[in-house]
Amino acid sequence: MLSKRLLCCAEMVKGSVIADIGTDHAGLPIYLVKNGICERAYACDIAEGPLSFAEKNIAKAGLEGRISTVLSDGFERLTDDSISDVVIAGMGGEMIRDILANGQEKVRRANLVLQPNTRAWELIDWLSRNGYGVLEQRAVADGKFIYPVINAKYSGLIKAFSQAECLVAGLNLSEDISREYLVAQIKRLRDAANGMKKGSYADNDDISELESTADEIEKLLKEATK
Repeated sequence: MLSKRLLCCAEMVKGSVIADIGTDHAGLPIYLVKNGICERAYACDIAEGPLSFAEKNIAKAGLEGRISTVLSDGFERLTDDSISDVVIAGMGGEMIRDILANGQEKVRRANLVLQPNTRAWELIDWLSRNGYGVLEQRAVADGKFIYPVINAKYSGLIKAFSQAECLVAGLNLSEDISREYLVAQIKRLRDAANGMKKGSYADNDDISELESTADEIEKLLKEATK
């Protein structure tokens, strides 16, 4: 059974050949192929241990001919030019950003489904500054946390957004869960600012940026819920 965040990722897959980067045990590729959402999949991971488990799970599902495992650092050993969708889930936003930056030849052709555990705004900032548009962002409650899931596609249109605009980009603010996610982000920002104020080496510029970002998100929330 997939987690709620991975089920959300599955809903954003649009094409027939998926590459799941950092696949772990290949749960997502198995689900996608087994349910006819895509025809073929690549389950990719940088470590041999997870790939060994992935291979066993793929064999158990009887999908050896349709799901291939690839030991690869990001896109390094992916050679198939027919990949339609790339999923990168369960990593920090900075790591996802770096993987995308190192594989842009394939990334620019693909439908991107990205689920950062941290620093989502840095990932969206990179996407926007490098010509990728955010088609949709969903907030998903899974366990004790709310995770963002981002659907993006290369358009060539370069934009620069504030941190607050990045966090809000593509969210449907009429949904309770989206508002809950942003309220949690506001709390995170204010807690970080208050923590800095109590520290020995408080940086007033950093504190000001955190507080102004929290204020901007609050303003965007109020405008959306009028």
